[in-house]
Amino acid sequence: MAFIEFSTQHYPQHERTDIARETCATMSSIAPDIEDGGALDLSVRIRLLPGVSVALFESSPIRVTRSAQQLADGNDDVLLFLNPGSPPGHAPSPAWTVRQHQLGEQGEAVCTSLSGCLALNERSGTTQFHLPNSRCLLLAFPRERLMPQIANIDHALRHNLPSNTLALRLLTQQALALTQQAANHPQQTDDAAHLHLSQQLLDLSVLAVGATPQAQARANARGLRQVRLKAIMADLRIHAGRGDLTLEWVAARHGISASYVRALFAQQHTTFSDYLLGLRLQRTFERLSSPRYAGCTVSTIAYDAGFNNLSWFYRAFKQRFGIAPGEARQPAAYTHSEPL
Repeated sequence: MAFIEFSTQHYPQHERTDIARETCATMSSIAPDIEDGGALDLSVRIRLLPGVSVALFESSPIRVTRSAQQLADGNDDVLLFLNPGSPPGHAPSPAWTVRQHQLGEQGEAVCTSLSGCLALNERSGTTQFHLPNSRCLLLAFPRERLMPQIANIDHALRHNLPSNTLALRLLTQQALALTQQAANHPQQTDDAAHLHLSQQLLDLSVLAVGATPQAQARANARGLRQVRLKAIMADLRIHAGRGDLTLEWVAARHGISASYVRALFAQQHTTFSDYLLGLRLQRTFERLSSPRYAGCTVSTIAYDAGFNNLSWFYRAFKQRFGIAPGEARQPAAYTHSEPL
């Protein structure tokens, strides 16, 4: 899963515009120009997967053009532009504009935070970031991979993507996460995992744009379920220490029914309760065997991990690791740990 990263911060200010033009022309056959005459501040992070590339652009005011001359590269990818919003603790993400031209007509989409639009690389056009700290996620699919699954391509090209849909939110989250992994710490995944990620992005993109009935059925049964489960599991890893955490709370938080959450875990041959128990047991084992928590009692560590019943905790811990919680404080206990 190749990763490419570029930032003008690595160059003197007087060289940034030329370097950015050269880099963008090489990578995407596009030409950036500073919008307000100020210093260019542009960073690009690209994740390449089989059948899809994902890029995150963060920029000062800039106008990026793909002209008729640049169309000679023959790239006819279908593009999804997404505004992922601002990182936590930052000012609201500014809107930006995507314009495309064909047969003398111009289509324009203004992408506000958590919205998006569809475009074709075979058409000339511009993307314009109007304010500092603009962020844009770009997904590029081969035409033959995405286009046949879209129900109404003309409508999709003339209108913003339906806003605030589950598919769009999950697509944005997953694509953004792929661009945040550091280049020097890539995910250790095999070819099958890369293909799986690529298929998830395709399924979510089809649902976000507007799928044909057949494509919608496939994507709902495949990509959407898997990404929903992934999001729930990530949420549980964060909140497992809450003693009052329930299946109903998680279901309401993700806008789905409790029975649907059960079904998602059943597909993975486990249950919601067993997965949550495993998270809590692993957390207690790691803390019990860490010198940082040597001054904490077993009961304190168990309660902090989300257990409300110590007798139940002791039995579950012994069953999972084959030792009592107190024994986990011995160095040899590390060999019993089983990552989730």
